[in-house]
Amino acid sequence: MKYLRLIPVLWLGAMLTACNTTKKLYEAQEYDQVIQRVAPEVCQGKMNDKDLNYVAASYHKANQADHERIQALKASGQPDVWPEIYQRYCSMKGRNDALKCFPSKVKKGMNYVKLDLDEDMMVARNKAESFLVAKANQLLSTGSKADAEMAERYINQLERTNSANPRLLDLRKKCALFTNEHVGFGYVCGNSNYSSLNIKKVLFAFDEGELPSQISNVHIVTDPRPGENRKAMVCVIEENVAISPTRLDKVTFKETKGNQTVEVTDYSQSKTMTVKGYIQYRSKRDGKILGSVPFEATSTFKNDYTTIKGDREACSAETLNRLNTKPVPVPTDESLLLDAAKKLNDLIATELKK
Repeated sequence: MKYLRLIPVLWLGAMLTACNTTKKLYEAQEYDQVIQRVAPEVCQGKMNDKDLNYVAASYHKANQADHERIQALKASGQPDVWPEIYQRYCSMKGRNDALKCFPSKVKKGMNYVKLDLDEDMMVARNKAESFLVAKANQLLSTGSKADAEMAERYINQLERTNSANPRLLDLRKKCALFTNEHVGFGYVCGNSNYSSLNIKKVLFAFDEGELPSQISNVHIVTDPRPGENRKAMVCVIEENVAISPTRLDKVTFKETKGNQTVEVTDYSQSKTMTVKGYIQYRSKRDGKILGSVPFEATSTFKNDYTTIKGDREACSAETLNRLNTKPVPVPTDESLLLDAAKKLNDLIATELKK
């Protein structure tokens, strides 16, 4: 068949004269666009000798250019070359995949060979990610707003390289916080009926030096709900508040000393509140959610005390010591919630310093 007699790649420039879009793209050295334009038609069985020749030439020229560039970058020995190396491997694999649905005779005629790039790509991606993470961290650690803004370019490149990189959220978070003059903190109530204003005063009362040095100005946002106020860059979203019933457990036993006996009762008062939710990071520029980190903060009240009936002289030394404790009023739900907010304050400070 005609498409088996493909013109050699080196002669295409002189032999092809058809004035069409594919030809123009080829002459402009837009080789990948040639492949994107023609390959789907070939896979559907639509054969055109001239277009097949353009695809064959584009495929080999683009891959050859990428291969030569990869070798030159590797020879430099510089760590910053790996993001480009990885992207060029991705381009080569993309071209190879685009042509794999071609009929076998067409592949043979254009000297198509399935490329095994998986291992090379994995190595290149790992090295690219290591460089991008290290470079972004270096820029974010200087305390300079200009450096933090420059770090964003490397972070964007990291996301393009691997959107599942485990360091991506931390870097996005730092970049968003360090590139702004003011950092807004907000709290969104869930199923609790308590004053969010009181919670905010405790939740965002950070001690000096508790936050990263790049965060110099903190303000509390009145209403950080999505779509209503985009100034909250760090938003604590309360999803659930669970309060256990007040418990009073007791255990009664006897102690004896000689002919003397005493009945001892140990009491235990307890109540627990657990607040669950997530810390959400937003971009101040457009309100986009950068990511979320779940949290769980628990406030526990527990008080043990002992009473006796009988001869005090029969008590053991341990029991006598416990007699010094007394029952106390059980804290209110709001008191427990504020105590949980204090613990969550520490969690937030620790999270921001990661």
